[in-house]
Amino acid sequence: MMNYKLTAKMTCLSLALMLGPLSMASMAAQQRSDPVQASQSDLDAILKVSALLDTDVLNKANETIAGMKDLVLTPEGKVLYAVLSHGGVAGVGAKYFAVPWDVLDVRHVNGKWAVTLNMAKEALENAPTFQADDYKDLTNAEWVSRVHNFFNTRANREPEARVPQALQTVIRATKINDARLKNERNEDLGEVADLLLDRNYRVAYAIIGRGGVLGIGESYLAVPWSKLRLTYNRENTAVTAVIDATKQKLEQAPLVKGDDYATLLAPGFAGQVDRYFGVTRSASGTSRDNDNRLGNDRR
Repeated sequence: MMNYKLTAKMTCLSLALMLGPLSMASMAAQQRSDPVQASQSDLDAILKVSALLDTDVLNKANETIAGMKDLVLTPEGKVLYAVLSHGGVAGVGAKYFAVPWDVLDVRHVNGKWAVTLNMAKEALENAPTFQADDYKDLTNAEWVSRVHNFFNTRANREPEARVPQALQTVIRATKINDARLKNERNEDLGEVADLLLDRNYRVAYAIIGRGGVLGIGESYLAVPWSKLRLTYNRENTAVTAVIDATKQKLEQAPLVKGDDYATLLAPGFAGQVDRYFGVTRSASGTSRDNDNRLGNDRR
């Protein structure tokens, strides 16, 4: 009887020794195959505004009819208008137009922007043009109505659509890029190097460059758009970005490596950035913590 029990115990021990490594290997393989949980913050691609503003605008006949020069934004980061340039030589004598964003076909394919406007080059020449380079025509209700009538936007085609309003303040992407970032103590924290759009073509992050000399050795971090407050100088349209954060907090923020900002595509990294700055996003990727406000710099 004792021999039988001893034999049974030895058999169980042998099986455990044989199966143990297999079970551990199976568990390890399962752990390795489990994907990192995607978050609402994750970006599909790096959609740089700076690259978009260096894009030719084509028509359906594949003719270049204009160049993309600027974006006009809401304080929440929604793109309202694209500013296109047409004609001139080296920018001299060019005409500038505000084209409602929803009439453009904007795509980002294989790392490149493509913008199409279904209009002949000759027809675009008849569009309302800006009278000055500060785009203040967009604060004129009659001029804004002319623009939407010319491009036959949704507001003209559908009676229930919201009637476009004149802007209180013209927020330009080109003025935000290169703007200084400061905190409430007026300490200089860096410079806005670029803006990144999300899958809905809303501004999701501002890329902040810090340190370095003439761009060499500069480090980058991503700040959620909703955490910035913009101060606007009405005289020269200059913009300063303000964040409620100390220098130390910015120095400890997750860094984005390289000027292609591809670190933000790593699974979970954008979510890490959002958590660091206390931001949550909806299923569409839009920030639920929209603190972005626009103030006037009265200096």
